[in-house]
Amino acid sequence: MRVEVIYTNKSKHIKPVAEAMARWVKTYAKSINDFDKNATIDLLLIGFDDSVRKDSELENFIRNLDRKNVHNIALFNAFYLNDHKMTNMIKLCQETNLPLMREQYSFKLTFKQLKEIDQCVIDGARLYIEDMVNICNQYY
Repeated sequence: MRVEVIYTNKSKHIKPVAEAMARWVKTYAKSINDFDKNATIDLLLIGFDDSVRKDSELENFIRNLDRKNVHNIALFNAFYLNDHKMTNMIKLCQETNLPLMREQYSFKLTFKQLKEIDQCVIDGARLYIEDMVNICNQYY
């Protein structure tokens, strides 16, 4: 099973979470620019944060994904006040008819976490990716 964990270049707070998730499935987290669009992937995890209101890089990336190459997509994000960006990305995936998993992982950033992400967030991210991999292995 091939799993890819990617994050947007503007997401400075999601990178350590993406790296922890990638280590859990024995791969590396990559930025969107390093993603190979022609590779066949069983599970693609896309990470982003709410630091930017409109992220055209992320939207263009999702629009250019092909259902033939990406079999399952899962989203995870960090937010400060609300998670409207997650809702918008879910709608975008549905509009482009991508195979979006039902569950997403979101966590709220506190002022303490601006410098270092809490271990409970990392543990939650590891449980999330483990669940998504198990679902893909057993049901898809």
